[in-house]
Amino acid sequence: MPHKIRLAGRQPLASGSARDVYLHPDDPDLLIKVIRKAAIEERYGKGRPWYKRTRRYRHFISYLREIREEIALQAQCVTHPSSLQKIVGFADTDLGFGLVVEAAKDRDGKLAPTLPQLIETGRFTPQVRAHLADCLDELITSPVVLADVHGDNLVYAWDAANGDHFVLIDGIGCKTFIPLHRMSTRINGYAKRKRAAKVLMKADRANAAKIERAATPASASRLHAAE
Repeated sequence: MPHKIRLAGRQPLASGSARDVYLHPDDPDLLIKVIRKAAIEERYGKGRPWYKRTRRYRHFISYLREIREEIALQAQCVTHPSSLQKIVGFADTDLGFGLVVEAAKDRDGKLAPTLPQLIETGRFTPQVRAHLADCLDELITSPVVLADVHGDNLVYAWDAANGDHFVLIDGIGCKTFIPLHRMSTRINGYAKRKRAAKVLMKADRANAAKIERAATPASASRLHAAE
């Protein structure tokens, strides 16, 4: 019987709306994404629409969407874009069928922080913003289809080849019944430009709000001192 990777009892490094992310027990440079059983039941169990319950790939449809994009990148790009987390395979685990990806880490070898974490800790500098813009530009010019891009799936990583850079760790693949974004590079490019502009706008607003909050206590202290 094939060996299953043991993940039960381990603490996930991160959790999304449907998946938990674990460090690969045999390779610290890899992560395993596993769909939670509760999410499977909630989205594909009893009481769900018939087309979800009878779908051939069921809850692994998300894997299929992502693998399509990885294959498109391999087919059309000379090198894998640094702005996208690389899928390297699958894993049979005791928590279910898992997707194996390269880990995006920071300069200290820890899991790379998300965009909101950078903003909240005052690290969203003009240089970091420029790196975010570079990441979004690369996503736009790449053949990948984006399903969902927001702060929590953009992390600020470092490696020797690319230095400091943002990486999209989730949210790729076409979810629509008629895959217009896969069929048309023009439609896909237009949609990605809109998403990129929205990400930058939200990041700038959140950073401005953070700076304003940080300045308010200092202003109040100076006022009390003057009194």
